[in-house]
Amino acid sequence: MALTLTEREPALRTFIESVVGVRDPIGVLSATVGIEAGPVSGGRPAWEITIENDLATLRRGGALGRAPRGRLDELSAHVAELVDPAAAGRGRALYVALESGSVHEAALPRALPTGARVGPVAHVLPLLQALEEGVPAGLITSSKDMVVIFESELGRAHEIDRIELEPWVGDWWPEMKGPSRANPLRGQHTVSQRDRYSRRIAEAYRHTLHDACEALSAVAARRRWSRAVLAGDPRTIDSLRRALQDRGLSTTTIGGNLESLRSDQALERLESALEQAVVEDALVRARGIVEDAAAGGRGACGLEAVLVALNQARVASLLVDPSCTFSGTVESTDILRAADDEAAAVDLTDLIVSRALSTGAAVIPLPADAAGALGGCGGIAAGLRW
Repeated sequence: MALTLTEREPALRTFIESVVGVRDPIGVLSATVGIEAGPVSGGRPAWEITIENDLATLRRGGALGRAPRGRLDELSAHVAELVDPAAAGRGRALYVALESGSVHEAALPRALPTGARVGPVAHVLPLLQALEEGVPAGLITSSKDMVVIFESELGRAHEIDRIELEPWVGDWWPEMKGPSRANPLRGQHTVSQRDRYSRRIAEAYRHTLHDACEALSAVAARRRWSRAVLAGDPRTIDSLRRALQDRGLSTTTIGGNLESLRSDQALERLESALEQAVVEDALVRARGIVEDAAAGGRGACGLEAVLVALNQARVASLLVDPSCTFSGTVESTDILRAADDEAAAVDLTDLIVSRALSTGAAVIPLPADAAGALGGCGGIAAGLRW
């Protein structure tokens, strides 16, 4: 069965919710792939080699050894589809419960890290990172005459609307004329009153711009944007930015006008600024939690403190560095502990994420450029409910 491309944030959230609760006595295989852009030239693609090497390592280590033979045959077919360059999406994810045989598959417009692993629960951090960095956002360019609205979601950007800014001037708006001020005794002589006419045009433009701000605000609310990047004529962009900020959006303004660029070049500039805005927002959030923890407020810094709060269901938001692995032990009551004895430690990373999600916490994998903010916390911190 062909992979179906997931292009909207709610659909990805629903998929993650369906996967994070999967449990299996043998284990859950998690495999994600990042398809490189462009044609594959010669030999086998790198992502296919990486997945096959990871699966071979899992077989040698015995992680797949208890799976029924028929299950492994089915798995081979799913993996072949996962690495197929012609399949939908640059990012693919496959989750297989090795004993029960339940299968969950997704394809995304943006690439995912390539790798495979087996654990007690699904490894959903790559999907959570794609979700965090791919929430719906507005990309707006504006000239004096036109507002062009793009939307970025899950790594795909496309134009969704245009708003005309040129005020409509019909035949009923002839050039204004009146008595000549220089010679009031000869009031029958008329001259063009260009200043008054210009002021009238300017007032009409202000009304048009106000309507455009209202229209853009409505689009932002309807499309559930959390942030926006704007570029263009300062005479219009400042008003549009204020309108979005009034909606509670985080906004970034690019200096310079993009009118001289092709649409794809302008979009590339906007997307680059959006990526930087995501990093900056993550940095602010991480630093705030670390500072709260240091001040004895509602923050936890480091694995031990986070696990204590997590076991008590006090975590409201969990921030993790996706490049880190968190080791510890699981007690018979499903209590997660930091390991005192490294020899007895197991990888708790996916269990921590699963526990956080099951208790209603938001899990936020930090972008690589923002993960340094958690360096003093060992790559993990949490904002607490109390």
